[in-house]
Amino acid sequence: MKYFTVEEANQLLPVITRELEALQQLQLSFVKFYDQLEKLRLSDNPPDDDFFVLESKLDFMEMEAQSYIHNIHSFGAELKDIHAGLVDFPAMIENEAVLLCWRQGEPAITHYHGIEEEFINRKSLEN
Repeated sequence: MKYFTVEEANQLLPVITRELEALQQLQLSFVKFYDQLEKLRLSDNPPDDDFFVLESKLDFMEMEAQSYIHNIHSFGAELKDIHAGLVDFPAMIENEAVLLCWRQGEPAITHYHGIEEEFINRKSLEN
């Protein structure tokens, strides 16, 4: 496992942000197409072509989403929540394994939490 310094993790934020934003947009589109597919399923006589096109789009979107998630993980970061934009970076602080935590919209990483803790338990790096 790669351990990040705060500086290394902060340097990745622009790339992580782009991947996360693309994933979030994809998620919104997926919901829209999924709703259309469900409406077709509930209709009395859905056109086969429309059904196939929507299923194919959803399959492709799922593969695309997995690609974005894989890209984030390939940097060594951990995507915790797509919607909230939560990403963790493994690090060592005072010889203890921790997770540097970042929430989309924050300009830099300023907090961390224990490996078994969650975002709500985060502590300031300044302490």
